[in-house]
Amino acid sequence: CDIECNMDLAEEFIRTLISDLLNDCEEDMAFFDKRIEPGILASLAHVAESTFTRISYTDAIDALENSSQEFEFPVSWGADIQSEHEKFLAEEVYKGPVIVTDYPKEIKAFYMYLNDDEKTVRGMDVLVPRLGEIIGGSQREDRLEVLQRRIREMGLRTEDYWWYLDLRRFGSVPHAGFGLGFSRFVQYCTGMTNIRDVVPFPR
Repeated sequence: CDIECNMDLAEEFIRTLISDLLNDCEEDMAFFDKRIEPGILASLAHVAESTFTRISYTDAIDALENSSQEFEFPVSWGADIQSEHEKFLAEEVYKGPVIVTDYPKEIKAFYMYLNDDEKTVRGMDVLVPRLGEIIGGSQREDRLEVLQRRIREMGLRTEDYWWYLDLRRFGSVPHAGFGLGFSRFVQYCTGMTNIRDVVPFPR
C-alpha cells in the first residue's frame, strides 16, 4: 500500500466510523447535538458525505499566505502547520475534510518516504472542521540506502537503528500506515471540550 492507497483507506475509515456512529447511536448523538455541541449532527454528516479534498503542503501554505486571515503563528514554507491553520483550511478554504500531503522532510520523521524532489516526504495529515488534524500517517521509506542517509541527516546514529534497518536490508515492499487517536476521535464526535471527559477508563 503506497501513499495513495493510504489516503483512500484513511478517508473511507473516517467516513465509515462517522456513518456508523450516526446510524447506530442516534439517541446518544441527539443528546450531544442538543446539550453539548449544537449542530454537531449536521457537521458530522457533512464529513461522512464528503469527498476529501487532497492538497500538497505547498498548496496549503499558498492558500494560507494568500488569505486575509491573521494567524497567531506565522505561515511560511518549511514551518509546521499549526492547529489554527489546519482548522482554517478545513473550515474556511475548503469547507470540508482535507488531506495534506508532501511535507518538507525537515519537519517530518526520517522513516517517511523521500520524494523525487529530495525536499519533501510522503507524509499525510487528515484535517476536519472544528478539530484540525484527526489522522496522521505516511508512506514508509523502503529503500535501505535512502533510509540510512535520512537517519544521518537527522543527526541520529545508524547503529541505534540496526534492527529497523534490517527490516529493509533483508527485503521490503512499499508500505504505508496511519494513526487515529481514539479518545481524540470520541471528543470530536461528541463535541466535548475536555478530552479527559471522553477517556474510556475510570478516573
